[in-house]
Amino acid sequence: MTTKEKKELLPYALWFNFFIGFYNLYLYTNSEWWFNLIVGSLNIGVWVFNRNSAFSLWKTKVVDD
Repeated sequence: MTTKEKKELLPYALWFNFFIGFYNLYLYTNSEWWFNLIVGSLNIGVWVFNRNSAFSLWKTKVVDD
């Protein structure tokens, strides 16, 4: 996998982290497992600190169209 391919796939991985994070927080509210709270918080944290890269997915599609 080349560096260009990795940069293209990064936004998808960040959005996946975001949705998995919310799902883990949902599981925490239902089952109260600390593991789900910690993993969900970390997943959302990754998205928050890299959200500029996550939104680059939309910016490039708008420019390309």
